[in-house]
Amino acid sequence: MEDKRKEQFPKRDARVRYQGTGNVVELERKNKRTSKKTKNNRNTKSQRNNKNKKNDQQRKIKFAMAGGVLLVVLILFFAFFHRNGLEVSVAENSIGILKDTSVTPDQLRETLEAQLAETVGTKVQINERIVIKKLHISSNRKKEVCTMEYLLPQLKNVVTYKVEASVIFVDGGAIAPLATKDEANKVLETLKEPYLPQDKKSNAKIGFLENVEIKPQFVSSEEILDVDGALKKLTATTPVTQTYTVKEGDSLQRIAIAHEMSIQQLLEANEGMTIKTPVRIGQGLNVVVQKPLVSIKSVETQVLTTVEKKEYQTQYDNNKPASYQRVTQQGKDGQKKSTIQITRVNGFVVEEKEVSKEIVEQAVPEIIVKGTQ
Repeated sequence: MEDKRKEQFPKRDARVRYQGTGNVVELERKNKRTSKKTKNNRNTKSQRNNKNKKNDQQRKIKFAMAGGVLLVVLILFFAFFHRNGLEVSVAENSIGILKDTSVTPDQLRETLEAQLAETVGTKVQINERIVIKKLHISSNRKKEVCTMEYLLPQLKNVVTYKVEASVIFVDGGAIAPLATKDEANKVLETLKEPYLPQDKKSNAKIGFLENVEIKPQFVSSEEILDVDGALKKLTATTPVTQTYTVKEGDSLQRIAIAHEMSIQQLLEANEGMTIKTPVRIGQGLNVVVQKPLVSIKSVETQVLTTVEKKEYQTQYDNNKPASYQRVTQQGKDGQKKSTIQITRVNGFVVEEKEVSKEIVEQAVPEIIVKGTQ
């Protein structure tokens, strides 16, 4: 009996909550609509999920394709536009292309100058500017690609350069460039040689009137002189007007001969002067001399023992007649040791002065007495 009642009693899922009086059929319809709506919602959500998955897959495919296209573009750009070489030029003329992109213009210049210096035997300085430009080595320029060993000889053929010379400067001006310092010194010593004192014990100091020095300087190789050429240039003369002070015994003829001038040239150098114009001691005259580019100055010190002349002193005696004259003290010359400094320019004495003296023996004055009556 109990089993039968259990079968008649609805299952839990089929039970309808009691809500008082109402239509049981309507409740069932309502439950069906709710169930259908739930099912539809479930189907819609499933469809949405499927659609989202499909969209995700499509996006992934698009991203993969875009990435592939970008990679291809980058590869093509690298292949056609990547700067994988250096073009070396001198004066806008291309010399060659290097694959080594780490090379700098300074490195090329230093290497080239070092090789040229080894060839000519002295330091060199390249005149032109070496230009390096990065570029992409295209197929039509591959034939221009070369090695450093090939490029350097090509550069040597197109560049010009200056060499380091030993230049003789006179008063700040570059006059004579020579290949080596030894040659420059030889030129200067040769210039001094004629004015060296014959007496080896002489203390004469030989130098130049001008400021003469040797300094290194880069010059064109065509400018370098040999020893003879430098001597010729440094001994070249130019006419210069100087003032000469007339001394005792001078005449127009003597002055002209001393300065290697004719009488007419001497008169022309002194306006208003004629052959009959007298000259006076101490008078200044214009003379024209041939001045070399460099002049040799020598300063010699001589020690001479000379006579210190005695003095004469006159005393007067009013008690003696005018005809009276008598030496009351016999005078005597003394001796002195003088240090004389003699300055010469190109062998001519331009100054002679006593720089010191020492009395060796004192001079004794001679006293003369004279009458006055």
